Amino acid sequence: MPFWQRIYQKAMPFFWNLAASGLPADYDIDVLRKHIILNLLLILGVIFLGSLATLVFFQEELILSAIDIIILISFLWMFYNLRKYKNLAFASHVGIAIISLFFLFLVLHGGVNQTAFLWSFAYPLIALHLLGKKTGAKLVFIFLVFCTMIFALPTIYTLPHQYSSDTIIRFYAVYALIFLLGLIMEFAHEKVQSKLRYSKNELETAFTEIKKNNLELEKLNAQLIDEIQERRRVAKALKDNEHFLNSILESIQDGISVLNPDLTIRYTNSVMKQWYESNLPLEGQKCHVCYRNLDNPCNPCPSLECLKTGESERAIVPGVDGSAIEWLEVFSFPIKDSESDQPTGVVEFVRDITNHKRLEDQLARAQKMEAGGTLAGGVAHDLNNMLSGIVGYPEILIMDLPEDSPMRKMLTIMQTSGQKAAAIVQDMLTLTRRGISQTEVIDINSVVRDFISSPECKKILEYHSGVKVKTELGRELKAIEGSFVHLSKTLMNLISNAAEAMPAGGVIQVKTKNCKLEQTKIGYEHIPKGEYVVLTVSDEGQGIDEKDLNKIFDPFFTKKKMGRSGTGLGMTVVWGTVKDLNGFVDVNSVAGVGTVFEFYLPSTMKRLAEVEKAIAVHTLMGDEHIVIVDDVLEQREIGRSILKKLGYSVTALASGAEAITYFKNNRADLILLDMIMDPGIDGLETFKALNQIMPDQKVIMVSGYSENERVLEAMRIGAVELVKKPYSLEQIGIAVRKALDKKPPG
Repeated sequence: MPFWQRIYQKAMPFFWNLAASGLPADYDIDVLRKHIILNLLLILGVIFLGSLATLVFFQEELILSAIDIIILISFLWMFYNLRKYKNLAFASHVGIAIISLFFLFLVLHGGVNQTAFLWSFAYPLIALHLLGKKTGAKLVFIFLVFCTMIFALPTIYTLPHQYSSDTIIRFYAVYALIFLLGLIMEFAHEKVQSKLRYSKNELETAFTEIKKNNLELEKLNAQLIDEIQERRRVAKALKDNEHFLNSILESIQDGISVLNPDLTIRYTNSVMKQWYESNLPLEGQKCHVCYRNLDNPCNPCPSLECLKTGESERAIVPGVDGSAIEWLEVFSFPIKDSESDQPTGVVEFVRDITNHKRLEDQLARAQKMEAGGTLAGGVAHDLNNMLSGIVGYPEILIMDLPEDSPMRKMLTIMQTSGQKAAAIVQDMLTLTRRGISQTEVIDINSVVRDFISSPECKKILEYHSGVKVKTELGRELKAIEGSFVHLSKTLMNLISNAAEAMPAGGVIQVKTKNCKLEQTKIGYEHIPKGEYVVLTVSDEGQGIDEKDLNKIFDPFFTKKKMGRSGTGLGMTVVWGTVKDLNGFVDVNSVAGVGTVFEFYLPSTMKRLAEVEKAIAVHTLMGDEHIVIVDDVLEQREIGRSILKKLGYSVTALASGAEAITYFKNNRADLILLDMIMDPGIDGLETFKALNQIMPDQKVIMVSGYSENERVLEAMRIGAVELVKKPYSLEQIGIAVRKALDKKPPG
């Protein structure tokens, strides 16, 4: 593109904007014409007046120069005002007024070389153009009258310039000619405008005819347009209303489902879509099909009841399959017709109450466990005291018998029976969750192998001849911290239950494996992520009824025949053992297929303890003075007999108060202090009192049943050992020797 064309393209918009007062090119053409002419007159006036003012100033015509500058400033103000406010009428009238005064002044003054009156010849054109032929003609005539008065003034006053008669005659002639030309131009302009209006009217008439010929079409079109607009308006209103309601519904954290009377889903919020993501889209499906996978409505169905009664209804229903949501609370509210007041639908508010139900179940289970535990704990305490003689005396008698004595076998059986009875008592203490857990690092594979080869397991399989036990033990299995005895008892209970569940015979599978959960597992319990050793016991039996599944660990709940094998404590002991080891249980059972128990026990990196060698009795002997404090005579006697057998001198006291009195004037190398003594003060209170008398006294706490907190407090304030009843000679001997050999602190 040539250079001058580029300059033209850039300059034209600027000059157009300047001349048209910023009005667009498609504005009213007559108004644009007047704006352009007035702006051009103002711009030219400013240029000429600036030049003339400068010229006359150097010619020492100061008054004329000042007038020129004043008019120039007026023109600039008018140009600014017209551009800013676009008020053409105001600018035209003010401009004519200023021009009129200025031209009269020029006629009066004469100007340089008496030629200033020539400016007056432009007045008719300006006035007619800006104000039209009527108002413009009046102003032209008035201006001529003022000029005539100026021409006549020299006969009365002396003026700066006097015009000759010839000049005045020529002025009138030229002025009239220019006026006539301007008037003709305005007439012509009006004619053109009139023709344009006429043409416009003809076009409008033709358009009217066309409109008449197409009236029906236009009516239909108008109706269609109105209908479309109305539909758009309604659609927008509905969309806005829908968005508003959706915003409210989506802000609610509960699930919301709107149903038709036939239970078809009309609407669900994002919570419901998230819960039932696998069944999307939810809308259009039956609620019982989509939410519960049922062919027929639920029984009872709160929404159906709500449709019948017209009142709100509430129900608790099972949760979402395959998710962490186990229970849902459903509130159904009717949607009623505004005229008939009859239900036309239902709004369901669905709330996840899994945690609430779980807490309720835990509370109920805890209450049952507490009730059963209180009963079992009291019995266990008394049994422990009675079993001490059955466990302890045979051991003392065996030590005094020759190797070939026939009494040794009978005493050994008596001692073994007492130890088994003590293990049952320990189960009862586990049930109460008040026994002191003595844990060790163990290999659960060893527990399985040991029990499978035990007489107890053989007896179970003999009784249920059609049952076989198969094992699948994991390799490189990690260790756990637990009780070998309690885990064996757990395995015995599970295998016994599994065998009884298969009266026609079958296979019991016992498996172990390492397991690392990357996320929480949802099952019978919520099992948190972590590293576990999993013990699995499965059978091919009758299965557990769904209604009984949540009761199987309750105290005294059993389906067995009482008097043969069912006490109702076996599975409760299993639960207590697993919980004592900070483990978790998962149970799956299908009627007619079988039951699978999985126990998730936390693994440990600790090393397995070495197998302890049998301890020679002579290493446990001593000659120190030991005081036994116990409220049960049999306990004092068995303790005295065992300790004397080991060479110790023994003093036995029957209560805490008696011990406090005794030690005000006596001393001992060691005290065996029973935790539970009734009536009177217990072992902990006695220990605290003795500490005031003998701060460095060595004390072993003895307990068959005790509160964990009180035992731990006794150990915290200085007790050196804890021995559980019933104890054997070896157990008490090791504890006594360990306590006596322990050096005092400092």
